[in-house]
Amino acid sequence: MRQHTLPFHLHACLCLVATCALPAQAQTAAAAADECSNVYEAAYFADAAPANAYDMVLRLPGFTLVEADADVRGYAGASGNVLFDGTRPTSKRESLSGLLKRIPARSVERIELIQAGTPGVDMGGYPVLANVVRRSEASTELALEAGMIASPNGWTAPQGELEYGRRWNEQALDLSLKLEPELDDDTGEGSIVEQEVGGDSVRSDWDTRTTKRKEEASASWRRPLGTGQLSLVGAARAEYTDTDGTISGGNEDDQISRERETYRETELGARYVLQMRGRSTLEMMASRQRADIDNVEESREGDDEERFDENGRSGETIARLDLTHATSDTLAFNASIEGADNFLERENRLLENGQVVEVPGSQVRVTERRIEAAVGLTWQPADDWTLEAGMRQEKSDLAQTGDEDLERRFTYPKPRVALRWNPDEANQWRLSVSREVGQLDFSDFAASASLEGGTVSAGNAQLKPDSSWRTAFSWEHHFSEDAALTLGWTHDRISDVVDRVLVQQGDEIFDAPGNIGDGRRDTLSLDLSVPIAVLPNARLRTTALWRTSTVTDPVTWQARGISEEKPFEGEIEFNQELASLRLNWGILLEHLGERETKYRYDRVTRESEDAGWTLFAEHRMGEHWRLRAEVTDLFGRDFREQRWNWDDTRADGPVADTELRKRVSPGTVSLTIRRSVGG
Repeated sequence: MRQHTLPFHLHACLCLVATCALPAQAQTAAAAADECSNVYEAAYFADAAPANAYDMVLRLPGFTLVEADADVRGYAGASGNVLFDGTRPTSKRESLSGLLKRIPARSVERIELIQAGTPGVDMGGYPVLANVVRRSEASTELALEAGMIASPNGWTAPQGELEYGRRWNEQALDLSLKLEPELDDDTGEGSIVEQEVGGDSVRSDWDTRTTKRKEEASASWRRPLGTGQLSLVGAARAEYTDTDGTISGGNEDDQISRERETYRETELGARYVLQMRGRSTLEMMASRQRADIDNVEESREGDDEERFDENGRSGETIARLDLTHATSDTLAFNASIEGADNFLERENRLLENGQVVEVPGSQVRVTERRIEAAVGLTWQPADDWTLEAGMRQEKSDLAQTGDEDLERRFTYPKPRVALRWNPDEANQWRLSVSREVGQLDFSDFAASASLEGGTVSAGNAQLKPDSSWRTAFSWEHHFSEDAALTLGWTHDRISDVVDRVLVQQGDEIFDAPGNIGDGRRDTLSLDLSVPIAVLPNARLRTTALWRTSTVTDPVTWQARGISEEKPFEGEIEFNQELASLRLNWGILLEHLGERETKYRYDRVTRESEDAGWTLFAEHRMGEHWRLRAEVTDLFGRDFREQRWNWDDTRADGPVADTELRKRVSPGTVSLTIRRSVGG
């Protein structure tokens, strides 16, 4: 198949390098960060006896970890809010939590909380970044973790990880192998009750199980090169998903469904950070990712059979340059250019009793070439005030072939202004106004199906990105060195909201993603991290989001919320270090009050779930052994799905029937032992 290159993107990058690269000794971005950061030395975390950098980051007051979003194309908009030795990870597909867990706590020298407005640091739109600074001494580390995970429903699986790290002469080599099984919370036993309006109800038993097995091998190497530093990464990943379901006991024949999905990807990346004359830093990065997906779903009910086959490939190639220059301790400039080449191919087929059903988007190839240039400045006119201003310009060419041939071009200016005020050491106020542009999910161009759930969705070639004007306001208050509260409010005025529409193929009508006009969204957030005075070495962390949105329904023309947006999300985490027992334990409560509503042209679905919990305990045995036990939702967790169905569309007459799906997802128990040596 045809591969794409980036001649015009790379040419622009090379021109910028030739123009700007003036090597000289200079302070690094990390060194500049020291001027405007809160520094937490390794001793600050000693009372908690952390195992790795992840445990340390979770204890930072006023900081909430934000993972990179691998689904966002390109690099700039996908990055998380953690730096490693002053630079961002080269890969956006490896989780920050995974990278942090590979860094032993004894290898961390300090962690810096870098505030917006730090000269020479690109904040990536975040108000705060955590910079994990590792020790520079030569060391060799080896860790092996092995264990089992099991569920009361009889499912068991092994899990394990092997890590190797070596640092010498400013060079670093890290290798990792990982096996991670998962019992998806779509698993469970329950019932389905179908009720015709004015008629009888029918109850069926429902049993479904979804398991996943994730495998990963990765390697990274870092070394000085000239006046800069070169980093190389490579990874191979695979995920295998098996789903089996049975619906039985109703008036109809039993429905038996089965789905097998295999996803494989490879990734290569390189980053070079070059120190230049004065206070200038040039970062160059490039990456290439390729993935394959194979999926087969089958469903049988009496003499009726359905089958959905999905095969496809996808890929992304990125080249990016970042230039930062601090003219003084109070004024800094930055510029960047990024080019990305993306493609997705899907060939899907829906069969009903051996006959092909034509679904829009069954054969699709989507390609996108996108370039984004950005300039900005950071200015500190007074000790307690910081101003950030910038402009990004995005241009993309989108082409689709297959069931429908279409070419489109999009150009979006994306300005941003942010202001920070520190009236005293305990308080910080932040305000920002920006234009945000969403990204189209390439899979929305292709057909999809869930035969067990009775849904088939068409692809939509007419999709365009949503965009919004966003206003964000927050207040951060530090009660003490290790206690902080952050309150925030965000308002979005959205154009071209991506939701659900209906499309027609001959005599068939299908649900599909589509743009439905303008809307708005308001979000309130709370983050609290405090020690508990009455308990030694105990800490409580709470996060919560309240969200409301409004859009005009394209079927009924009435106001409603945006599909699949949760009005509330929250979690509470407690942990305590019992030094005399060499034991760390805690409990996590998550999915608090979560529910969401989905709107199809002929159905409204409301899903809700009970809170989930995880209780853990980790015991240190000597200097090199750790034994960890986790119990998650051991007594089960309830899920509920209510459907209201119409014969035609939701605008044509009353509800025809309702369907209530309830199930209890079983919990899991895991036990792992970890052996680590070196240092």
